[in-house]
Amino acid sequence: MEVMKAAVLLGMALALVPSASAYVKYDAIVVRADIPTDYTVASIYAGAQKIPLVLLNPRSIPEPVKSELTGFRSRGYELLLIVGGEDAISSSVENELKNMGFLVNRLWDWNRYGTAARVALELWRESDSVVIANGEDYSGFLLAQHVALQQGAPILFVQNQTIPDETRDAIRKLGAKSAVLINTGDGAGQLLNSMGISVEKLETSQLKEETSGNAIEFYIAFSVIAIVLMASFIIFRMKTERKGSVFLMTEDEERMIEILRSRGRTEQNRLADLTGFSKPRVSRMLRDLEKRGLIEREKHKKTFKVKLSHKIA
Repeated sequence: MEVMKAAVLLGMALALVPSASAYVKYDAIVVRADIPTDYTVASIYAGAQKIPLVLLNPRSIPEPVKSELTGFRSRGYELLLIVGGEDAISSSVENELKNMGFLVNRLWDWNRYGTAARVALELWRESDSVVIANGEDYSGFLLAQHVALQQGAPILFVQNQTIPDETRDAIRKLGAKSAVLINTGDGAGQLLNSMGISVEKLETSQLKEETSGNAIEFYIAFSVIAIVLMASFIIFRMKTERKGSVFLMTEDEERMIEILRSRGRTEQNRLADLTGFSKPRVSRMLRDLEKRGLIEREKHKKTFKVKLSHKIA
């Protein structure tokens, strides 16, 4: 009954507004890490809204990640968005999230072009500009993310020389007047011009200088990011089942963690002064972080000695 009630409440909330982006602010986005198209479109909204991007596997939530999500929920965060269909994040994972007390919405379509279009339309609603990447060429996705975050614009996908109907429809409904094309053929640019869209083309093989950056430095920076991201995907797939990979923390918890990281082993009764939080709040926060395995405490006289666990030290 509680799950049904949560689903009804979420449906009512979304039905009362014309667009999720205009009035509903998601607290986090859930996406499968090893589907580059879903990850790319989700990361732009997460970056623009400054909310966590939760990377999960398709069929289950590992216990450490579940514990982190529980802590996140206990702080009052409740509205989650899943990007991708049930082959990406299964219905069993969605139900687990609902049973944890989250209100969950899902955006997806039958292909990558449709999913990107739905995310753009429902989370942006309108945008003067769009970033369009070749959906068959992953080498341009990091550059597309970079440009989209700079412009605050959604990402859509094309099929090299052609524009899928889903993408074309999204461009019209967004009211876009300009587009940055990443690694697309001339045909896509010509079709966009015929729609009255002004086009700028970027190729990862011929990176242009941006702002005050040097083209060589720009290329090296993206190469490093690409290597790090690929390594992260590999590590994620190796470790997700065993111990999870995402730590979700509020700003206050992040402040506590940073203080412990900079000072090392610290007496609990000093943390109220160091953080500016009340002693009861510090105590509650430390109990929660300890339960999630992020800190360790040991009795010391009338207080505790607190330090980061090996998981995040």
